[in-house]
Amino acid sequence: MKILLVKTSSLGDIIQAFPVLDYLKNRFPEAQIDWVVEKPFSELVEGHPAVSNVLHVHTKKWRKFFPLRENFREICKTFSVLRQVTYDVLFDLQGNSKSAFITAMAKAAKKVGFGWNSAPEWPNLLVTNAKFDPPAGYNIREDYLAIPQQFFNDHTYLPQKVLLKIAEEEKASIKSILLTSKKTVMVCPGAIWRNKQLPEKTLAELLQMIQQKFGCHYLLIWGSPEEKEVANRLHAQFRQNSQIVNKLPLPLLQNLMSQVGLVLAMDSLPLHLAGTTGTPTFSIFGASLASKYQPLGEQNASFQGACPYGQVFTKRCPALRRCKTGACIRELSATDLFLSFDTHCSRYFN
Repeated sequence: MKILLVKTSSLGDIIQAFPVLDYLKNRFPEAQIDWVVEKPFSELVEGHPAVSNVLHVHTKKWRKFFPLRENFREICKTFSVLRQVTYDVLFDLQGNSKSAFITAMAKAAKKVGFGWNSAPEWPNLLVTNAKFDPPAGYNIREDYLAIPQQFFNDHTYLPQKVLLKIAEEEKASIKSILLTSKKTVMVCPGAIWRNKQLPEKTLAELLQMIQQKFGCHYLLIWGSPEEKEVANRLHAQFRQNSQIVNKLPLPLLQNLMSQVGLVLAMDSLPLHLAGTTGTPTFSIFGASLASKYQPLGEQNASFQGACPYGQVFTKRCPALRRCKTGACIRELSATDLFLSFDTHCSRYFN
């Protein structure tokens, strides 16, 4: 069996599609599973042990008019490599016009994708010959999983944890980080949108309450200069009980997550990465729906902020980017968050 997955971006979406890999590898242990991904996001896919080959595209670069000749040669080479293999089945998990072009160029006996009610962009419907709509109310990971499950008429799946591939010296670096005997909580304060991010003051108050009750040790991670500044300020408040972790490659960060006691995060890339490890998580949601995006499994708990303006949504708030107050998350009480954390996560500190 030769299977091709087309899921080119973004980082969080790629991670959320990992259960498809688990499902396919469990059903077809000897299968060759290849993946088409945007080159800047390739380290995640290359690190997954179930992936046989990674095929890179670089559409952002290719859309630039100059250097036209160089880009044209690169495009031709990429699609020449893509067409060297005839796949038994291709799953287009992107569902947009960009992936439609890739799916059209690939050689596969069956090309499977989203249906009329769920494809993000209608041109994608023109290139698949089997189409399926995920049932309403599914978690985003289950949405992706529903496509191959419906195609094979097999709905058996148990969530699995996975460790991305890292070098031996990287494994040693994890041991050098985890030197404390205290329960370790990884804190991921960042989020791509302001209205997905808990205010720094509220987060500090929450961490203070957690530390006072459980006596834990914080690992503070960051992914941008702004997040690094937040991590520095939090570290100053918990100098005896925290450390700042230098920015790590995502596979190494994921392996580190697998060895901590708990991950605390917003709706963000680190949360979705932690969800692949089996490590307990506590996540805080506002303008996106926890039931849609929090990691699967009973070890993953979340707190959902309420919209004071009456917005109702099934994925993300339509005012996510333009709401001036972000009150659903930015006006949350640290006390309310701690009560929820204590209820759901205290068992991990025994």
